Formats: sequence, C-alpha cells, structure tokens
Amino acid sequence: MKTVSDDLFQLIRSMSKQEKRYFKLFASRHVIGTQNKYVLLFDAIEKQAEYDENAIRHQFAGEKFLRQLHVAKNYLYGLILNSLRNFHESRSAAPFRLALRNAQLLFDKGLYKQSEKSLAKARRYATEEENFLQLLEAYRWEHQIAHSRNDYDWLETYLTEGIHQEFDILDRHRNFLEFQILNDQVFLPYWKKGTVRSEAEKSGLQQLFERPLFRSAENARSFYARYFYHNARFSYHLFVGELAESYRYIRELVNMLAKQTLKGKLIRYYSSALINLYIVQRQLEKYDEIPTTLEQLREVPTESKEQERRLFVRSFNLEIDFYLHTGQFANGLQKIAPLLLRFERYQSEVNRQQRLGLYYNLAYLYFGAEDFDTALDWINTLLHDPELKTREDIHSFGSLLNLIIHYELGNDQLLEYIVKSTYRFLSSRKRLFKVESIMLKLMRRYPNWIHRQDKEQGFKALIKELQELEKDEFEQKAFEYFNFIAWMESKVHQRSFAETVRLGLHQP
Repeated sequence: MKTVSDDLFQLIRSMSKQEKRYFKLFASRHVIGTQNKYVLLFDAIEKQAEYDENAIRHQFAGEKFLRQLHVAKNYLYGLILNSLRNFHESRSAAPFRLALRNAQLLFDKGLYKQSEKSLAKARRYATEEENFLQLLEAYRWEHQIAHSRNDYDWLETYLTEGIHQEFDILDRHRNFLEFQILNDQVFLPYWKKGTVRSEAEKSGLQQLFERPLFRSAENARSFYARYFYHNARFSYHLFVGELAESYRYIRELVNMLAKQTLKGKLIRYYSSALINLYIVQRQLEKYDEIPTTLEQLREVPTESKEQERRLFVRSFNLEIDFYLHTGQFANGLQKIAPLLLRFERYQSEVNRQQRLGLYYNLAYLYFGAEDFDTALDWINTLLHDPELKTREDIHSFGSLLNLIIHYELGNDQLLEYIVKSTYRFLSSRKRLFKVESIMLKLMRRYPNWIHRQDKEQGFKALIKELQELEKDEFEQKAFEYFNFIAWMESKVHQRSFAETVRLGLHQP
C-alpha cells in the first residue's frame, strides 16, 4: 500500500506566522471561487500535531475535492510555494534578479540602451555582494546585446579587454571556492567527531594550511575569501587547543566584519564571529573584555523580527554564561531582570536547543545566588519539558543539579527518593562522564555519611578525584556544565558557592 505523503504537512509546519498570514491574503487574490476550500484545508492541516489524512477526510466528508484529495494537496502545496516565493521576493527585493529581469524584458522589446542601463545596475549589485557568478551572468547578457546591436566597437574592446575581465572573475570565483572549501575541511572532522582527540587528527588539519595558497590571507582575492581564511584559522587553533592563536584570528575577523555595512548574510557572519570571540575570551579568562563583546552583540542590526529574536536569545544566553563562570550570580540576576521578562515573551518561539540550555543556565544562576526555590522552579521546568530527551547532556546535568538543589534546601526525605531515581537514570546512560560517576558515588553514600562528622573528609576525597579528572581533556567538557569542585569546596571551607567560584578564578 502506498504511503501517504506528509510533504504538505511538513511545509505548513515550517512556515512562520507572517508567512501563514501572507498565504491567506495571497490565496484570496489568486484562487477564484474555491479559495475558501484551500484555506480551510490549510487551516485543518496546520492544527494537526501529526499528519492524519483520515481525520482530514472525516472533517471534509461530502466535499467534492475529497474524490481527488491528492490533486487538491498538490495544488495547495504549489500555491503555498508561490506565496512564499512572492512573500520573500517582496521583502528582499532581490535587486540583482530584478535588475537583470528588467534588462531582459527591455532587450526583448528592442530597447537596447535602456537594457544596458539596467544591466549596469545588475553588475553593480553583483559587485557589491561579491557574487562572481551573477557578475558573469550580467557580462554574458551585455555580450548578447552587443551582438544584437551589431556594436562592433564594443566587441573589439571586449576581445582585447573584456574577455580578460571575465577570466579574472572566474579566477576570483575559484579562489573564493578554495577558501570556502578550506573552511569546510577544518569544520568537517569537528562536526563528525567533536574535538580533536589525537595527534593524527591534528596533523591532518595542520597540513591543510601548508599549501602555499593558505599560508597567508594575502592570497585571498575577495572579502569573503578572507573571511573564510580567518574563520578556518580561528577554528583550527581552537580545535587543537591553541587558544592564543585562535584569539588572534577571531579578533581579526571581528574587526574585519565590523568595518562592513552590516546587511544580509554579513549580519549572521558578524554575530557568529562575536559569539566565537566570547568563547575564546572566556577560555582565556579575558573577563574584562567580555562585557564589550556582549554589548557589540546586542547592538548588531537586524532585518526582521525573527532575526531580532534569535539574536536576543543568543546574547541573553551568553550573558548568563558569563555570570555563571565568573561567580557573579546575584549581580547577574539584577542585570538580566529586564531581559528575563523579554525571554519569557519569546519562550514558546525559541528553538528547543536554546530553550533547554537557557532553562538549565537560569536554574544554575539562581542556585549560585542562593535563591534555591526559584532555581528549583527552573530545573523543574527543564526536567518536565517534553523535548528534553533530545538533549541527553542537559538532561543528565540537569538531574544532577536538581539533586544538589534539594540538598541545599534540606529536603532530606525527598532527596532519598531523588537520589535513587537519578542514580537509575545516570546508570542507564551508555556514555557517562567520569565526573558523573563520582557524583553517583556521592549519591550511593547518601544519606549514610553526608550528615556525619566525617563528611568533610568525604568531600575532600571526592574533590581530589575531580581535580585529577579536570586535567583530562576528554573530561573537561563536564566541568563546563557545573563547577562541582567549587560546590564541594564550599562545603569543606564553610563559605558560599559564589565566593568559592570567584576565588577559583585566580588559581593557577
């Protein structure tokens, strides 16, 4: 039996509120007489959590279009694509395509002078965007116009000069592609395997930059080629743990982008570069530079409400991360108070990866500020999120933080139950950090020694184990989720967790 396609359902699910609103206006203008049927079918599919064609047939029982529902679905699919294309073209204006299309129309009418003017605009747009293929397309049309007009003077100049310009454009496009591929080659092993874990992997990346072309940014023949060179260099040094060099290249990249007029993809490139700069600054403990970086990120211009929301969420998360790592928990809560209200308005629209990370970070921030009740509220929001299973790391460390919060609240009876359930959950994981194993060791001892007089020695023993693991490059990631050592040391030395974190920043 043929499987029912859910392509239409997936397309509708992918649409933004603005796109859906525009579609209904578009359908009312482009479908005569039966538009209500297509809009009603659109609305019915949109409301479904999963595509259910039987439910659609039941809802529209008696309607003529059900006799050939697949035809109606295909028509609606095409109508949606037309509306999306119209919606985004009207927003972006696609200046090159518009100018080129005008040139073609004017050419077809024999208005060659006017066509050349429009082509000149198209070339200018392509040059500004460094879109070499579009630039070649414009030159090809100019060549065709010259032939149609029997413009022998133009053709003679073209043979001596113009053809060399086109060859140069081809060379610059090839140069751009080579640097773009370099960037992909650096990133591909990271995407597949994560951080560099052997000398062989490191050597393989290093060899990429031994090619004469990639020894210097001077060999990049366009702005975007230079962008990919600096991004590849930054990423390589970051992946192999050479933070000082990584910092140098990401700083150069940020400075290079900051000098541009930020629009289109440059907005994305610049915001990503600032986020990467923050990552390296934090690892190098350049904490005095971070507030400026975060301010630059907040001030990046946006071209849509959706882009504004995404950028806000990313900068909000980084700001919280900064307060967590510097032990500025109480101060951080004061600073983010107005931002938190804004986040709560966006909450339902934030993608699950960012949303779950923010829930965890907010719980951690309130925990550090010793507002354990609010920390518990946020950790419960995290642990009850239906999509938590998609983030095994957040699920695991969220469960550990939940345990620690209950310990701080003195919920002894409830804690015994949570210890058992957390132990079962963590034990079932196939890939367990050794840090998690040490926390499991603490759990197994609870409540036998945690309230005894010798608990200080117990914590000291666990701290020693954790300090050894902190030196292990494959375990270091676990310490980014929570400062387990500082928490245990705060119990040993009878001081606040926040103070212990801040003291730790000055240790070698």
